[in-house]
Amino acid sequence: GYPVKEAVDACASPPGAFPMGPAERTLPTFTTACDKAGTVSNSEAFYSGKVLRLVLGEAIHEMTLALHVNGFVLAPSSSARRSGQETIARVWSPFSLVEKCQVKTRQDASQWAVFKLTVFRREGNDRCFYFACTGSNAPAEREIWVEKLGEAIGRVTKSLYPSHAITVKPIPGNRQTSTRIVAGYLLYCVTLDKVACLYCELHAHAGGRAELACYLDEQCDCKVMSVQLSENTVVGTRKGTYCTVFGVDNNRFAARSYVEKDLWLRA
Repeated sequence: GYPVKEAVDACASPPGAFPMGPAERTLPTFTTACDKAGTVSNSEAFYSGKVLRLVLGEAIHEMTLALHVNGFVLAPSSSARRSGQETIARVWSPFSLVEKCQVKTRQDASQWAVFKLTVFRREGNDRCFYFACTGSNAPAEREIWVEKLGEAIGRVTKSLYPSHAITVKPIPGNRQTSTRIVAGYLLYCVTLDKVACLYCELHAHAGGRAELACYLDEQCDCKVMSVQLSENTVVGTRKGTYCTVFGVDNNRFAARSYVEKDLWLRA
């Protein structure tokens, strides 16, 4: 592969040439780096409640977790604030995993129901947030939290995609799409908190290798990057209540839905 920005620049019209079309074609990119509570909470929370935040190896703090359309805000209780805890806010990232966890170290584990939100990032600096519901109704409360988290992340993920349908048919007159197996848009993790929407095309295996070609858009005339696939390529994903992320070696992609993720992985 090669850097996304340089590839897009290479697709621009050369000096003195007529432009490629009436509208400028650019690579859609998005940031998930916002951590300002005011920006996240500019709309009313659609779900909120008291939870425990578990800081592994350090402490447990009582917090109020508020879910908004574009992100979440984690506000400390008065006692947690006195111990130095501050309000945390993050916008939703498509590169997220929501999962239920088991508690094995407490005698009253039956009264605890732990869940985890992991935000995957390009350089491996993943952010993990552990939460717990407590009491006799803890498992049921956890089910609601993981469901609401998955729905919120799913809505944001789908909003970053243009309207399109996954296809297996090559483009007439475009020879480089003739060996296409499947093609459609995927979100790509560019840097720590930067996401790009690429049109990806998986090519048939030939000569001991296959290729996942990534283009500027569905016209497939401006290749942004290429991921070579061989018998040594590592392809994987994570299972959880919500996760549409999958990896191809060091490259991370996020599909529009569970169904589409499974389709790409099977292909």
